[in-house]
Amino acid sequence: MTKNMKWVLIGLAVLVGLYLINLLVQRQYTTSSDLVFPENPDKIAEIKIQKGDDEITLVKAGSEWQISGNDSLVIRKIRIDNLFDKVLKVKRETLISKNPEKWETYSVDDSTGTHVYVYDEDGKEITHVILGRSKSDWSHNYIRVDNSPEVYLTNTSIIYMLNTRDTYWGEKPKPVEPDTTAVDTSGS
Repeated sequence: MTKNMKWVLIGLAVLVGLYLINLLVQRQYTTSSDLVFPENPDKIAEIKIQKGDDEITLVKAGSEWQISGNDSLVIRKIRIDNLFDKVLKVKRETLISKNPEKWETYSVDDSTGTHVYVYDEDGKEITHVILGRSKSDWSHNYIRVDNSPEVYLTNTSIIYMLNTRDTYWGEKPKPVEPDTTAVDTSGS
């Protein structure tokens, strides 16, 4: 091997080494998207939403959802669809803070956050997340999962769909119209 070829190979090895080091350094700056709620929504049997002293619990009865403690309202299908299609598919993205002293700043502490508890059929808690509004970016929310100190940004804003009012989730049932298409079989 010639002297020049050795220098070319050494130079190439240094460049490959620098490239690999650069990849490792850059990896810490990438954003990963992780689902916050369970991937299989069929296992969810109860969802509790709590904001301050207000709370609502949605319970699955068979294949239908109901508002716990309220038998005068029926669930609005669009609200449940949004809950499963948007809220429960939210992802956490950018890490904002690891400092629990900043939870209040991001509205993800126990008193200012919107809590969402998800339970399975056995009443076992699957997950608990705390959401806070971003004051500077309305298209994202802050989120903290369970007792983890990390606060992340969500990939989309969902907090406006987590209302604790019964009338947000339910509506009065529509009166049943009498069937006027019945055929008179009395023979007259």
